[in-house]
Amino acid sequence: MNRAANSLALACFSATVMIATQAGAQSFGAAKEKVTLHRKLPALIHLPGSSVKVVVPGSGSAGDVAYDLQALLETEILKDDPNLRIEANNPDTILTCMITGFDHPAPQISTSPGVSFVKGAAPTPQETERITGSLSVAFQAKSAGGQTLISDNAISKYDEEFDSSGVSTSHGVMGSLSGTWGKLKGQKTEDNTAPTEAELRSRLLLDVVQQISEHIVNTDESIDVFLAREKGAMEEGNKAAEGGLWERALETFETTPAASKPEEDAYRLYDVGVAYEALAYQADDYKAAMKYLDQAAINYGKAIDDKPSEKYFLGPQKRIETAIAHYKVLEEEKKPKPVPVETADASSVGPTATRGLSNNLVISMVKSGMDDATVIQAISSAKAVAFDLTPTGLQQLTSNGVSPRVVTAMKTQAATKSSAVAQPKGLTNNQVIAMIKSGVDDDTMVTAIRSAKVVDFDLTPTGQQQLADGGVSKLVLTAMRTRAARKPLVAGAPKPAASQ
Repeated sequence: MNRAANSLALACFSATVMIATQAGAQSFGAAKEKVTLHRKLPALIHLPGSSVKVVVPGSGSAGDVAYDLQALLETEILKDDPNLRIEANNPDTILTCMITGFDHPAPQISTSPGVSFVKGAAPTPQETERITGSLSVAFQAKSAGGQTLISDNAISKYDEEFDSSGVSTSHGVMGSLSGTWGKLKGQKTEDNTAPTEAELRSRLLLDVVQQISEHIVNTDESIDVFLAREKGAMEEGNKAAEGGLWERALETFETTPAASKPEEDAYRLYDVGVAYEALAYQADDYKAAMKYLDQAAINYGKAIDDKPSEKYFLGPQKRIETAIAHYKVLEEEKKPKPVPVETADASSVGPTATRGLSNNLVISMVKSGMDDATVIQAISSAKAVAFDLTPTGLQQLTSNGVSPRVVTAMKTQAATKSSAVAQPKGLTNNQVIAMIKSGVDDDTMVTAIRSAKVVDFDLTPTGQQQLADGGVSKLVLTAMRTRAARKPLVAGAPKPAASQ
């Protein structure tokens, strides 16, 4: 065996020893273990009629992206709802998508000290490449009669670092070594290898398309989800999960003794969250689904609290919040509607109708490409308004492209129309603390928080300290964060702080 072969063998042997040494530690590992969840989500709105037109204005460097966005979105909508058809003339619904940002800078190259497999030898410097990209789209669906059905934004971001061989360094040296070994064996996965510029562009587009379609049509998708890896009981749970036996997997994960270190036990909690999420998508009714989704969000939140540096904990939390919002639609549909649709504010949807037209809705209309005349007409026809016309509110409007003509119309409407119906006071920090001190157990408290129609939580660092001093547990605090991420919130309430 020549010297080069000896060196390669030594490196591979060293890597094998290191992998074996760390096999008992909880993590995702380099060759990440996956399961596929089958998720069906109800649309957030009901489209009138059966025809839709997709409009994506674009020119210059964004022209190709606009063209591809339109083509992919039309394909996805028709795939998810075969009863729809694309109609250029006289459609029942017009879906306008405005690309507000597309950024794909050149990769950033940096050098790190690297590692050495030979005792006493100086480490070889390692070059890493950071690839980033983002795509943001403001979209709006309107009926043929001009009623705004929904208006929102879709944002996709990518940020990964790779070593000189193009293998992800997300899990440090072990991830890089094992990924490189897999590459030598001919394996390539889109999760651990650097994407080309075209592949990155496709990822961003497909992610945005999925987000938009989830708003307007019922979606049916398969989601690849990572599982944490560990020898012993956790491994048995993973095998059950891979076989679709989620109740058995959940029982295994929950009965596995917690690791002594929170940052290690975070992976067990994460797997518990995956099991609850899978059971939610298998549930027969929305109530059971919501119960499982809440438990998934709580356990994902605990995992984030225990190890905030693990980036693979963040995506599931966002995914759960999206699912909860959609299942909430089913819950609301079963309730009697106090205000007929035809008498509601034509520029708002759902809970917004009782609050009145707001600054944010006006900004969304402007950013979606609506001209001033159309925006002014929507303002003039609003039944109630909740404009913030203080100096701060006016600054917000002008900095987001709202013209002086539209601002004048807002001032006129605010002076002549009745103000928006006041929202009920929401559940507050003090009320939560009072309930805890009166002896209410955590499970009952979590149920009360989840079912609260309106919340007014202060989840700033100061507010969270107040809750901790008042005896509020991590379980209840996580439930408060999850509930605060859903609407409705009390107008003017502070936004929930990010998980620390």
